[in-house]
Amino acid sequence: MASQTRDALRREGFEVSLVETRLAPWQTWLAAPLQDARALVVVGGDGAIRLAAPAAVALDVPVFHLPLGTENLFSREFGTRGGVPQLVSALRGGRTRRIDVGHAGEEPFLLMASLGFDAAIVHDLSARRRGPISHLSYLAPMFRSMRSWRAPRFSVTVDGRTVMEARRGFLIVANCRQYAARADPVPDADPADGLLDLVCFPCRGAPGAFAWLLRARLRVPRRADAPAATVRGRTIEVRCDPAAHLQVDGDAAGTVPVSALRLSIEPAALSVLVP
Repeated sequence: MASQTRDALRREGFEVSLVETRLAPWQTWLAAPLQDARALVVVGGDGAIRLAAPAAVALDVPVFHLPLGTENLFSREFGTRGGVPQLVSALRGGRTRRIDVGHAGEEPFLLMASLGFDAAIVHDLSARRRGPISHLSYLAPMFRSMRSWRAPRFSVTVDGRTVMEARRGFLIVANCRQYAARADPVPDADPADGLLDLVCFPCRGAPGAFAWLLRARLRVPRRADAPAATVRGRTIEVRCDPAAHLQVDGDAAGTVPVSALRLSIEPAALSVLVP
């Protein structure tokens, strides 16, 4: 698809370089191709655009997501599902939107970061996957996590203010409303408001966590004073006991669970080319 997209853009008069994503610092594989580029077109899933985003931020090059992943949440948020014709129109129109970039420790994220049930599933899948995946690939990791996952206790400060102490559950820090399977558990998250949206869903184990996600999928509203109320801020400090796995934008972050994590927001850092 990337080669076909390159050929189609060349027929429209654009100069195009084709670059494969790599699990290496972007300076080693993306810096040179992006010099003097008008746009960065990412052909792939949410993981691919997360890998490429730091280069686009550093060099201030707008990105366009041509979705070929499992969920394609970034593409869903910005409406870039019209294929090459839509891409050509966007390149000619040049309309952009500035959005925030989150950081979970050393890991950048565009959509969300989480510690808990969904992160356990992502890490289980990541440890076993061999090549491309589909929605069905998540079933076995989900069933294993349903049997074994137990909720850690979280203590959290937001912009220096303590918002919870030793609360058991699973934690989502969202920069965007989009989430897998259209569950969208933080539906008011805005990628351009300069804030992160924190929600801790109280539960003791996987059945409770799954119930919260099901409620979100069914659009059961949460009361403003509910235990899973949203807290917004620029900097979030998290301590968890026992340590928990971290996922960012659907990717496993690191190889071992974390017991402490700092999350922050970089306002208006990324330029997105929109239809």
